[in-house]
Amino acid sequence: MKGKNTVYAKRAAVGGGPTGAEEVIFVRAAALSFAGSDFTTRQGFVEYIENTVAPAGEGGPFLLVFPAHLALFYAFRCGDLGAAPNFTKAASAFLSLPPAWYGEFLDLQRALARRLQAYLVPGSILVADCGQIYHEARLLSPGGEELGCQRQLFLSREERDLGWCRGAEAIVFATGLGRLALIIGTDAWYPEVGRVLALQGAEIVCHCGALPAGESTWRQVAGMWQQVQQNQFFCVESQLVATFAGRTWGAPSLIHAPCEMTGGYTGILAGDRGGKEYQEYIEAELDREARQEVTRKYPLLKLLNPAAYQCLAAPLPEDRNET
Repeated sequence: MKGKNTVYAKRAAVGGGPTGAEEVIFVRAAALSFAGSDFTTRQGFVEYIENTVAPAGEGGPFLLVFPAHLALFYAFRCGDLGAAPNFTKAASAFLSLPPAWYGEFLDLQRALARRLQAYLVPGSILVADCGQIYHEARLLSPGGEELGCQRQLFLSREERDLGWCRGAEAIVFATGLGRLALIIGTDAWYPEVGRVLALQGAEIVCHCGALPAGESTWRQVAGMWQQVQQNQFFCVESQLVATFAGRTWGAPSLIHAPCEMTGGYTGILAGDRGGKEYQEYIEAELDREARQEVTRKYPLLKLLNPAAYQCLAAPLPEDRNET
């Protein structure tokens, strides 16, 4: 980190979708919670997703988001972590897997992005880099290319105790569906993360989440729902619904929009906030022009004092271009 409480902003120009005159107005967006999954093999994992998620249609590529800790869940279900009686043991065993395992898992996700013709956020994964442990998520193009990676910026006490390290950049990716960004895990409850992304032009934020099962309605509202209302972007929130390694996760996946765009001003386009039966799969259509109209009528970001955010959104070297 370049400072204890600093989140550095970064933009990445990427390919993999329509450009120019073919700008997409309506974006099909979806989230998968894995609530009904029972796979125990690689092939079973692929078949579950292909049987649950419809591929892109005539409208072109769509956005698909998977939940946090998916790689850990996949490894546990496939028997790669041994008994792993608790989350700490499971995370430790996961980080001991050979590099080839990571490569095969990413190749699997790339193949899924190609088959579904989706911009895919394949959940989060723990990685070791130069002796440091990070919790991160990737963005893949419909062609299977890796467009970029976002690391979790703020850590819970448990995550710090596990030896995880904080990322240093909040990145916005220019894609054929608009400007996308990723928020992982605990970052949902840090308002500065969403604000930095919004100031960098994020239109759609993808959230990989994993909330403990139980009553978490208001805790969840205090996360991505409030980020959306404060920053006027869309959010596709995928929450893990699963039990493994001695822990149960469960919260509804939701697709958020500014309140002005939703019935009853709920701020929810899809998903059942507060519901007890978690939906396995949700999707909604994101109207980019309607969101722009909201920001024109109430230009929230223009009412701020941009100078106050300079310490959070310090300029970095030239944007990287990825094709």
